[in-house]
Amino acid sequence: MLFRSVLCIFVLLGLPHFALADHGPKKMWKRQIQPYFTAHKTGKMGPFAIHVHSHGQEKTISLPVSKNTAFDKIFKDRVNLAAILRDKGAVTYTRFNKKRGIDANTLLHGMSMSKTALAAAVGSLNCSGQIKSLRDPMGTYSTILTGTPYANVSIKNVLQMNSGVSPLNDGGKKKANRMAMGLAEFEGKADLVAAVNLFNKTLRKQGAQHNYHTADPFALSVLITEITGKPASQVFYENVYTKFAKGGQIHWAADKKGYTVSQARLVMKAADWSDFGQYILDEIKAGSCLGNFFEEGRKNAVSTKRKNVKYGYQFWVYKINGESVITMTGHGGFFNILSQKKNKVLSIFSVDENYKAGNLFSNLPKIVSSVMK
Repeated sequence: MLFRSVLCIFVLLGLPHFALADHGPKKMWKRQIQPYFTAHKTGKMGPFAIHVHSHGQEKTISLPVSKNTAFDKIFKDRVNLAAILRDKGAVTYTRFNKKRGIDANTLLHGMSMSKTALAAAVGSLNCSGQIKSLRDPMGTYSTILTGTPYANVSIKNVLQMNSGVSPLNDGGKKKANRMAMGLAEFEGKADLVAAVNLFNKTLRKQGAQHNYHTADPFALSVLITEITGKPASQVFYENVYTKFAKGGQIHWAADKKGYTVSQARLVMKAADWSDFGQYILDEIKAGSCLGNFFEEGRKNAVSTKRKNVKYGYQFWVYKINGESVITMTGHGGFFNILSQKKNKVLSIFSVDENYKAGNLFSNLPKIVSSVMK
């Protein structure tokens, strides 16, 4: 059965980077989920004024109501926000946390799953010929990045968080995130390029060591805008989102100059996140250019510090029962799990990766035996 061995893998791995949270589910909900319901209207993140780019038109959607007592027992949990299962493209199960006011039309901040959308935007430019090769240096396309250590780093190595620029152990990450968003002492001064410039040294040979960090997706955001004259959010919307969503709207945080804050901050409905996962599977199966981009990222994923887990183009790759599975992840228990063999997408949204039922760490057997069979 698909994913039967995942629990053992995660136990051996220990919790990933986002599991070592500096706050619990209450703060997660208050700071990272609830504000994004309306941030595109209020322009506020807590007490701080922020910039948000919106693309498309709001559209009310409905999802099929599926009754499955076994699945409900897994996902009925106070910190689980939503769960969607797709089987061969069709939605076969949905659950939303009504007590928290979550339904099919709730806007959900996808956390670091946003990075995979960023990668899709890069892939679309590669497919259009605006990026000739992923092996080209970033500086080939960006005058801004020519003045940084990214000038001679290949686009591929940055996609794989393998630039050699980002400090180990999250060095400078918190400051860079605040600077790009315009939070705390940087309120009113949101500047993603300045955040990139915090990382002004080559610390390792590119391609030598994977390091999950904010710096690389920020550099990719600059790259996209330099090539297109558009924010990365707009490129994703026009080149990717409109291909899998029949109408709808996305929101993505930006700095004061219009650069997308790309390490996270993409807000879509749960169904959009699920659709995005299915779109990737469909494109891979069709052998399209973008499908080949994701398949190349999966097949050529680089090793990480985590046993049996690799990193592709801004997504994780898990070796599960002989299948290398593209997995989008986000802080707090956000997952898009894409099985090519089964043609299934399991999307999970929560505010605590350690919650008792239905998570990908301590209680996966319930998902294995009941959801992804």
